[in-house]
Amino acid sequence: MKSKLAQWRSRLRRVDRPDEYESKRLLASLGLNVPEGLRSASGPLDQPPPFKGPYALKVCSPDVMHKSDVRGVCLNLDRDALDAAMHDLAIAFPVAPLLVEQMVESTGPEIIAGGLMDPSLGPAVMVGTGGILTEITPDVAFRLAPLDTHEAHRMLKELRIHPVFEGYRGLNLDAAGLVRLLVTVSRMIAAWDMCFDQLDLNPIVWTGREWVILDAKLVLRTAA
Repeated sequence: MKSKLAQWRSRLRRVDRPDEYESKRLLASLGLNVPEGLRSASGPLDQPPPFKGPYALKVCSPDVMHKSDVRGVCLNLDRDALDAAMHDLAIAFPVAPLLVEQMVESTGPEIIAGGLMDPSLGPAVMVGTGGILTEITPDVAFRLAPLDTHEAHRMLKELRIHPVFEGYRGLNLDAAGLVRLLVTVSRMIAAWDMCFDQLDLNPIVWTGREWVILDAKLVLRTAA
């Protein structure tokens, strides 16, 4: 794990400042699911993306942490609308790359996962109810990292939305799959040692087949 993290870190475009595209490439290398995507340094693409639409378009810079707050996200775009949106975002954010991704259809509640480096206790992992209302109606559980499968299951059982993992209103969510995601995330957080600051994966959605991480923010510390 540590060697994989070191190799990924050595390829960052900005030292210790991964953008969303780079963070998702790391997650994918660890076996986690992210949307198909490409990063573009300019305006409209010369050729269609190598994946089907509809598309999501985002400003892709570590300097823009809350993209929706600055109108840096466009969703459900067809090919023509994608070109127009890329032109507009290139004007609004002239020095930032753009991230084009395949839209993901999902069912059930959105989930948040991630972690932080506690100054007293060390690396911690969290999971909870995700989406745009996370900070207004917090429903989260924390543990020190790394986790084992048993402890990750206990975290899910502490959430108020836990019934959704037991077939509530016909939902068929894969709790075991989410547990595996949490264990992987916790091991990554622990492997960073003191280089790690915080990780925010929100939202994580269920497609009916797998859990997919739609947005990822990773913050590293320059000095370990």
